[in-house]
Amino acid sequence: MTSLRTTRAALGETNENIMQQQSRQLRNKAAAGKEPITTRRTALGEIGNNKTQGLLGQGKSNAGQMIKPPRLTKQIATSALNRPKRKLSGEKVQNVPEKLDQMDVDCSKVEEKVQDDAIMEVDETVLAHSAQNIENIDLEDQQDPQLVSEYVNDIYGYMRQLENDQFIRKNYLDKHKVSAGVILPKMRSVLVDWLVEVHQQFSLLQETLFLAVAILDRYMQERADKIPRKKLQLVGVTAMFIAAKYEEMYAPEIGDFVYITDNAYSQSQIREMEMDMCQVLKFDLGRPLPLHFLRRNSKAGQVDATIHTLAKYAMELTLIEYNWAHIPPSKIAATALCISLVLLERDETKTIQDLWTPTVAFYAHYSLESIRDHVIDLASILVKTSSANASGKLMAIRKKYQNKKFAKISELSELTGEAAVRLAEGNF
Repeated sequence: MTSLRTTRAALGETNENIMQQQSRQLRNKAAAGKEPITTRRTALGEIGNNKTQGLLGQGKSNAGQMIKPPRLTKQIATSALNRPKRKLSGEKVQNVPEKLDQMDVDCSKVEEKVQDDAIMEVDETVLAHSAQNIENIDLEDQQDPQLVSEYVNDIYGYMRQLENDQFIRKNYLDKHKVSAGVILPKMRSVLVDWLVEVHQQFSLLQETLFLAVAILDRYMQERADKIPRKKLQLVGVTAMFIAAKYEEMYAPEIGDFVYITDNAYSQSQIREMEMDMCQVLKFDLGRPLPLHFLRRNSKAGQVDATIHTLAKYAMELTLIEYNWAHIPPSKIAATALCISLVLLERDETKTIQDLWTPTVAFYAHYSLESIRDHVIDLASILVKTSSANASGKLMAIRKKYQNKKFAKISELSELTGEAAVRLAEGNF
């Protein structure tokens, strides 16, 4: 039985641990080179799947490989870290300086038009910035049309409107507790933990994972009472299938999703579930993700790659937590960055109030007081996860960020240090 290939019993009434046991088996086999799944990207932000190998085994009757067309042009990364140079003829990957990618920390806030050498018209927002001592972080972006500096305010305003329109209700599973076969929050956590490993095996973009969980929650809050436990895994794998088609250049084929569930569900079942999910969501799949807001906030805070990556790690940990499903993505991003700034700040004289500057608060749209309770909660999750046994349950995200391509961020001693404990206790 390979890694993530699971049976219907994985999320059934009798044994929820089967999926985690099979995941451990796959990691052992993958490490021994027995069953390669897909080729991995060389870095965090590679867009799309470059000639991804199929999941179907060569010895099976339905064996085959997914042959993808070659990349036409080199894409700019959406990751917070610069991509290392691609390997050539066995050459080792070279280290790249840690700095934020230009496209990762996207766009701008204010436009400043120069009509001639003598006359300069300044947008009213610039005057507001000067009055509030807020830095204009986009002043140098106006000559780059790809950074759309004159539209960025409207873009982020629309994204905040979307996160409110496509909201997730708090404790949405509670209203569906009407039968013995009800879906429990624990089952959701097991499913999301498994989806993290599926996401890694397919080498998908980080946006795909966040979108898949968002689709899962938005669908389940409407149909949880109609989904038996034995089909919860079908909902999860279909959410990943939809998210991959929305975000990826080369999405995995439907047969790969059938294989990853050990043929527990057929292609027709996945298609039927896909149609139902799209209808329930009214095809509104553009819900903004925490990653989108984090890139803007990181630019405002002028943070380095390590701080940015730790914030991403903290955000991914919230995916497992049912109690965080209803929190707006923009608030999750602000909370994660705030914690990361405190934990990795080398100047011990600076307080959390000093680090959460007026500029960061302005672009994040959250004051420190408005995210205080969330900082305490998320810091507690970080300390608990980092202190837990590495072989325990729901450790997929922690193991993922132990990889060197994520700077081994989950192994930092700061995650269990004095500063983290103070944040978890609310002493700030």
